[in-house]
Amino acid sequence: MAKQTPTIDEQLRRLEEIRQQLEAADRPIEELVALYEEGMAIAKQLREQLTSIRQRIITIGGQTEQTDTAQPNGD
Repeated sequence: MAKQTPTIDEQLRRLEEIRQQLEAADRPIEELVALYEEGMAIAKQLREQLTSIRQRIITIGGQTEQTDTAQPNGD
């Protein structure tokens, strides 16, 4: 069974957890570095997902504009 990609909301929650743990700094440096790496990986995934979503919205918007201009004017 393939592992599902966490939702954007789940990733944001995990990123917030990591931020809080990094700010507490009550962990060994090795663990803090691992948390930082995890946070950076999540941030990269989020950027990619949001870029993809943005492109979809732009595409949908362009299709809507084309449909609107193709409609005959009722005047």
